Formats: sequence, C-alpha cells, structure tokens
Amino acid sequence: MGADQAASLPSWREPEEVLSLATIGVVPRTGWHREEVTIRLVKLKGAARVVFFDMPRIDVSASLVRHRVADGKPIRYLVPDAVAELVLQRGLYGASPVGAE
Repeated sequence: MGADQAASLPSWREPEEVLSLATIGVVPRTGWHREEVTIRLVKLKGAARVVFFDMPRIDVSASLVRHRVADGKPIRYLVPDAVAELVLQRGLYGASPVGAE
C-alpha cells in the first residue's frame, strides 16, 4: 500500500488484527516519508510487520482510478486489463455495466 494509507492504519478497524494476519508492504507516496509513517505506527502491536520498500514511482492511486471510471474516462494502462474488464462488467465505481442500457 502507499505510505499515505499506511499512515492511516491506526484509524482502521482492528489494525492490530490486520498486522497479526499479514505483513504490510509500503511504498513511498508524495508527502509521506518513511520516518513519518513509522512514528504513526510505532504504538501498534505488530508494527514490525510493516515493511518499506522502494520501487519505481507510478503515480496511480485507487482514488484516481475510481474518479476516472465515475467520469466515464478510460483506465487502460492504469490497471491491468483484467481489472479494467471486471470494473466494466460489474459496473463498479459508477461504470455502466456491460450490457446495461
């Protein structure tokens, strides 16, 4: 997940349960540094299961994808083709479902 979402983990429902079930991989986001996120998570039991890693930045967020779908804009190249197809088939995020009129 992005560092912005990781920083919000303490406000999630049962965040320590989440951390007991999974290792959370965190990538950088604009405006969020590793140290800031670590400070927000330090009091959570299981915070050591949050792992930071670097990767090439691609500024595509879930919010961007949802807004584009709701506005009727394409999401090709922003998500895998199978995901784009599923969004359209199920009418997610305000998309017109395939076959709907």
